[in-house]
Amino acid sequence: MTQDEAAMERYWHIGRGNSGRWIDRAYNVAPTNQVPMVLLSEAGEQEVVAARCGLIPFWWKKDKLPPMTFNARSEEAATKPMWRDAIRHRRCLMPAAGWYEWNEKEPVKNKAVRAVNQPYYHHAIDDGVLAIAGIWSTWSLPEGEPITSCALLTKEAEGLVGVIHHRMPVILAPEQWATWLSPETSLERAYDAIALSRLDFEAYRVSTDVGNTLNQGAQLIEPI
Repeated sequence: MTQDEAAMERYWHIGRGNSGRWIDRAYNVAPTNQVPMVLLSEAGEQEVVAARCGLIPFWWKKDKLPPMTFNARSEEAATKPMWRDAIRHRRCLMPAAGWYEWNEKEPVKNKAVRAVNQPYYHHAIDDGVLAIAGIWSTWSLPEGEPITSCALLTKEAEGLVGVIHHRMPVILAPEQWATWLSPETSLERAYDAIALSRLDFEAYRVSTDVGNTLNQGAQLIEPI
């Protein structure tokens, strides 16, 4: 186990029996990538699990996997078939250092001289770890291995984030984690947590290289 992994396990209160499944840090996550998520084990302890970014609901029957299911609008999650079981019974937290948003009011040129929107990197004011509210599911074909997958929840942007983009991820404070993760928490209380989610963020411009998910590395979050 690396020093970074040990620090993350202390932060997330991951016990030794639930450790060792962290994903290498990524600076540009794409749909279908493997990402870490924190959930409650059957013993009621927080554990880290690797999951596919892009939810596949347990009832999915088609051969082609559902597209564009890496984020869910929280306002619709309780009623849309894609999300409604997971928001009630399978909630998770998705660790992150920050996230990217593109400002539609700030057109720029990328390195290929194509017109794009200026990307910004959002992070906590104190640069602390973020806990994005997520939902998860397990799905498998009749003769296939189970696939664990997840999606993050979004809401209407507030505060400084709203100046750059109209949506933002739902990010919970540590005192909200237990409520969010517990399968005993009602849908109403889960939505109370969403309404009171964090707004203490700031952002700065970063390279348009983040628009290509093949690009990786710490240089992507350097301010320009």
